Amino acid sequence: MADNLKISHNQEENLSEYGREHNEKLQSLSRSMLAGLYMLVRSVKMYDPENAVFEKPLHQLQDIINQIIGKEGRLELAGVKDSFYLNGMLVKVDLNSIENQRYLLAEMRAKDVGGITLTKPVTVQELKNFVWIFSKEQSTAAEEDGLSGRKLLNMRVAKFSKLKEKLNKDMDNPGDQKVDRKKYAMTVYARAVFFLQKYLESVRAGKPIGSSRALRLVQDFVDISYDQRTHFLGMTTQKREDDYLVYHQVNVALMCIVFGAELGLTKPQLRDLGYIALFHDAGMTTLPEELSTKRGALTADEKVTVARAPLISVRNILMEKGFSRSTLLRVVTTFEHKTDYGTAVRDARGNIQMIIPKTNLGVYAKLIAICDAYDALTSRRPYRDAYGPEVALMLMWTEMRQKFDPELLSVFMRVMAIQPIKVLSRRQQQISVSGL
Repeated sequence: MADNLKISHNQEENLSEYGREHNEKLQSLSRSMLAGLYMLVRSVKMYDPENAVFEKPLHQLQDIINQIIGKEGRLELAGVKDSFYLNGMLVKVDLNSIENQRYLLAEMRAKDVGGITLTKPVTVQELKNFVWIFSKEQSTAAEEDGLSGRKLLNMRVAKFSKLKEKLNKDMDNPGDQKVDRKKYAMTVYARAVFFLQKYLESVRAGKPIGSSRALRLVQDFVDISYDQRTHFLGMTTQKREDDYLVYHQVNVALMCIVFGAELGLTKPQLRDLGYIALFHDAGMTTLPEELSTKRGALTADEKVTVARAPLISVRNILMEKGFSRSTLLRVVTTFEHKTDYGTAVRDARGNIQMIIPKTNLGVYAKLIAICDAYDALTSRRPYRDAYGPEVALMLMWTEMRQKFDPELLSVFMRVMAIQPIKVLSRRQQQISVSGL
């Protein structure tokens, strides 16, 4: 099994490319944002914010901030101790910028500003109103919505005094952090559902939005579930029949991350696996509703229509900016996860005697195939009730066994805390073992 899961050095570099490129760009934008804020806060000590000297820097800062929001869907900047964090990511600055960062932190704390939050694009006027907080003529502390007469519309100011109080509380009560971690896990899950709803709407409209902004959500999934895997496994039971595809894809991504962690994949590999899994069935959203909810067998024409869905998922990937080996991996995995692992050899009664592998599928495709089938079987659909976990795994281990790598399926059962021996009859166990 170790040989089957081994990933080459070159492949590992490819798998990490999505997240690395996204994080490097985000780090660059974050540093530019801090540099812009530093210059504005320093200048406002000498000039009135209405001065023309602020016009160009304000427009530059507006562009940077809106780029971050476009990529991430939100901007949460917080000053913690001697550093800044953007959406939970430490902003890494070079040695030449450390003093500037310290100056900015000191000025913010002097005005009781711990950070800012944005979920919508910012305007130049709003940035100007924010800079007014640091004016040498300004003596009153700003509220969350800014200064009186210079209110902030889309931006919110985080009070440093409240942030400091929370940090001290966390240090004194480390047990509370576990509760906060679970709450944060739920928040990340909800954000992923919201993002995917918007993404699938854009796919149906024929103009898919960029998927790279989901990388931060996937990274959050990895960070939270890497050491506390049960946080997310419990969430995958959340399902809504009227929004099945959204919850299905989020759940599959989460299960893949937990599954991959059990197999020993690195964090960058888990991030890339989760990112691919999050969009693995996006093309299905273009199917007519009567087809996706049809009872009974599909006609030949309907099967052709369903078979085109992966092509739409691939088209969406290829429509994104840039093309790299990582893009190719996404395309290949999107196709491969629909491919059966092998051919079933059956006896006269139709029982599976053995599985003959058909092709050398990629590890990511094998993992997504297992998680995809499990979540689909345990979800209620218009044409059937949901199967219980044990029944779903029994079907996967017996009737559907040719679709999955048997060794990976065994590991998945262990991850889900359900062993094959618990769900199979003695005769089925004997057949299954002989097939391995």
